[in-house]
Amino acid sequence: MAARKSKKRTHVQISEEDMDKIPKSMIFKMGSKKVGSVAASPASQHALTQLVRDTRCAMEPHTAGKLRERKGNKLRDFVTMAGPLGVSHLMIFTKGESGMTSLRMARVPRGPTLHFKVSQYSLIKDVRKFVRSPKSNDGKLYKQPPLLVMNNFSLKSDDATNPHETLVTQMFQNMFPPLSAQNTRIPSIRRVVMLNKDKETGSIEFRHYAIDTRPVDVTRGVKKLTKLKHKLRKKIPNLSKKQDMADYLLDPDAGAFTSDSDMSEVEEDAIVDLNPDDDDEMPLEEGPSKRAVKLVEIGPRMTLDLIKIEDGVCSGKVLHHTRIKKSEAEIKKLEKRHSSAAKIKADRKAEQLANVKAKTEKNGRMARGKEKAKLKGDDGDEENEAGDDEDEENEADQEDDDEDDE
Repeated sequence: MAARKSKKRTHVQISEEDMDKIPKSMIFKMGSKKVGSVAASPASQHALTQLVRDTRCAMEPHTAGKLRERKGNKLRDFVTMAGPLGVSHLMIFTKGESGMTSLRMARVPRGPTLHFKVSQYSLIKDVRKFVRSPKSNDGKLYKQPPLLVMNNFSLKSDDATNPHETLVTQMFQNMFPPLSAQNTRIPSIRRVVMLNKDKETGSIEFRHYAIDTRPVDVTRGVKKLTKLKHKLRKKIPNLSKKQDMADYLLDPDAGAFTSDSDMSEVEEDAIVDLNPDDDDEMPLEEGPSKRAVKLVEIGPRMTLDLIKIEDGVCSGKVLHHTRIKKSEAEIKKLEKRHSSAAKIKADRKAEQLANVKAKTEKNGRMARGKEKAKLKGDDGDEENEAGDDEDEENEADQEDDDEDDE
């Protein structure tokens, strides 16, 4: 039999240096199991767990999709493992004792950390209920990172009036890999993460969409027939009243706009020219075609309200707080307290390093002493063996002399 033909991988492989530059995230939940003095209901805990899973889907593929938390895990456990795994960001969901769901976004290992209140959220299963044509969650959709679109965010790095807004913008931008206009292929962009900031309230709306393209230069009948390839449950069109197949495919009334929804799908701003080289699903024999770009929401939805920004990973000096304002004297007092705490921490770390170094040197001296004692013992044994051999030779010579005398 002939050997099985195997496909040769011709696509460009990402080097290790480029992989190290790509931001990676870990998304998990922590917090209390109680709401006030009453234990939290299983439904609320399940909803929080499902929100974590849906957020991982939005951050795919550069996230720990199969991460499992344990009850005994602490925050320092995740921070410790972030370095060897190359993780750059942490997203921590928490349900407090008051029942409020919060989100902490931290950059490891030095921070900063953004604290958000999750005012409202909808899961993927909730979004699929009210979307007209929900997108199937196939594997191809999550092989490439999503495109980040931000609206009403401050992009000026020298904004002295509101430096916290610039910090929030940079945090969101650094969580997604940058796109290169020269090297990025159009088919690789299949999803969009949209962040819209309300100028009045400051709330951030998190949305997750899938990019869908549809042909616009074909009639309505052709569109229905092409949809049968992907939607097997749809019925075949009834052509019993048609005299010819061309009456169905080329009917001008069937291809006209019959509703406002059809008109909105083919807006001029959403039409792009697509070449066969850019689209893997188009045959190379076909020429350029016009496609209508449409966004289909996947979920989850979240409404985030910024609470505070602090230095470090969930522990450090508060850089900004939206609800609490402090005077200059209180700020100086807090800075003095943080500086003294940092000094104590540095002294303790230096003391620990000195103790480790002294212990290592002591163990080294003890090991060298044991080796010397062992070598001396081996030399003494060899000398004793040599002396015994000489005594035996002397006794043998004495016996020979006695025999000669006799």
